[in-house]
Amino acid sequence: MSIEVSVSPGHHDYNDWHFPAGQRLDFLPASVPSYANSRRLSKDDQSIPELPLFLAARASVLADPHKVAIIDKSKDKSFTFGQLLNDVAALKAELQQYLAGYDPTVSSYTEEPRIAFLAPAGYDYVVAQWAIWAAGAVSVPLCTSHPLKELQYTISDADPSLILLHPTFKKFEAGLQEQAGAATPIIPLTPLTESSRNFPFLPRFTSSFPLSRRALMIYTSGTTSRPKGCISTHETITFQARSLVEAWKYNRNDHLIHVLPLHHIHGIINGLTATLLAGGTVEMYPKFDAKTVWNRWQQKGSTTMFMAVPTVYSRLVDYFDTNIRGTESESASREGVSALRLIVSGSAALPTPVKRKFAEISGHELLERYGMTEIGMGLSCGLEREKRIDGSVGWALPGVKVRLTEEKSGQVITSSGKDESGMIEIKGPNLFSEYFRRPESTADSFTQDGWFKTGDVAKRAANGAYFILGRDSVDIIKSGGYKISALEVERKILGNEALSPIISEVVVVGVEDEEWGQRVAAVATLKDSAASTGLDLATLRKYLKEDMAAYKVPTILKIVDSIERNAMGKVNKKDILKQYFAPLQ
Repeated sequence: MSIEVSVSPGHHDYNDWHFPAGQRLDFLPASVPSYANSRRLSKDDQSIPELPLFLAARASVLADPHKVAIIDKSKDKSFTFGQLLNDVAALKAELQQYLAGYDPTVSSYTEEPRIAFLAPAGYDYVVAQWAIWAAGAVSVPLCTSHPLKELQYTISDADPSLILLHPTFKKFEAGLQEQAGAATPIIPLTPLTESSRNFPFLPRFTSSFPLSRRALMIYTSGTTSRPKGCISTHETITFQARSLVEAWKYNRNDHLIHVLPLHHIHGIINGLTATLLAGGTVEMYPKFDAKTVWNRWQQKGSTTMFMAVPTVYSRLVDYFDTNIRGTESESASREGVSALRLIVSGSAALPTPVKRKFAEISGHELLERYGMTEIGMGLSCGLEREKRIDGSVGWALPGVKVRLTEEKSGQVITSSGKDESGMIEIKGPNLFSEYFRRPESTADSFTQDGWFKTGDVAKRAANGAYFILGRDSVDIIKSGGYKISALEVERKILGNEALSPIISEVVVVGVEDEEWGQRVAAVATLKDSAASTGLDLATLRKYLKEDMAAYKVPTILKIVDSIERNAMGKVNKKDILKQYFAPLQ
């Protein structure tokens, strides 16, 4: 049933709307939305399925028709939830023309079409992703910082039916078409502009296809092996977002500054999807800039949340110390950042010195959590300050089960508060469904009783909080019969009173050795103030022996100009070993 709403020309006052109580509200567009297209779409074309995310967006419109969903800083424009839904419905209709009659409500489909898209962080990205979901296809977001060869790898592996290309990345069109083949269309993703904020109508909502349909393919970071396409369903991504909304208390008054890459779980689910699901506003930037973030924070009360990787917080601290501390803007900067409701760090280990320095500036203990492409978020420290423990990623999130198992036997570890460590395993509705077209890898990643093997090692404190020791394949160094956490050694180096003023970044790896099995090696960059005096192994070892057992102290030191990290601040330690220690392997 649809209800017609009479709105006088040029007058879009939502306060004048009246609807019969208890009746379903199916709004039909009065005119073509702002998505540019070559033909006028029919009312039937401009529909949207009743997926939980879209229903939440509709509820936001009904609560406040002027509620802003996205602030696109590259356009310097704001877009309401109403415009977002209209633009999604229009682009969804366009996409369906290329999907050869695909109907996601038909159960006989064993593999949904995949649509890859390359767009800068902003409103166009959100419309593209939501329209792909509305069409019942699998969204494959491409990394905006990848060179052509890496984009071609993703295209060859994902085997998309269609590629959407924003004009910002026009230079990649020929290379992507060559890889995809002539049978795969590449269509332009037309940049959208802000229309009138007053959208008097919403798209017609239709019955949804099953939430078990595949929805999202994100590629693993590739820090330990070749990137794999990790597929999650609509049910999975909805659960992941809702779990965070419950744990971190997202609400419609939240305003997130979003600087995270949008081809990873952190940026897509934690930042974008969860905030919009809760009815909040996402202020999107194409890339991180410390000056811009501090300028925004100085506008006290205008934003409520920030999420980033540890390297971002390190740069924010450095910018504050260099450009703000001791200036007239210091007070406004401190007050502004202290007014935020929630500040989260993740995707890599947070060095304690960075956490302490940021706390001194902001008054915030950064909230740490643990997640990965395959599980979304699994663990999180609490919102209460006393539940944010240095070095810990906290407790299981709502609806998620976590356990530790012995590496060799697989036996479940029930003890806590001891030195015993184990492999982290996860179970719950947050788990991915499969690695795309890799059934053996998928099967190998699960235990017989259905737990996902993360490949990470952790300890569990007496209060149940987990401490990540690192990935078993690259972060657990086996030397002289001991198991050493590379992440722990990194934290100790950066937290050492004598070494922290000297060392800027450090990566600890295990180098193969006939006598010891592996030797602990540190690869470090020095701060500018220490570059002239340098740092030798003897000095490093002297200071570290005051903080840790001698067997954990590095016996190899390499000083380098820079340490390469990916978009999420992670280091590929296998590449580090090849680059600096190949002759020793």
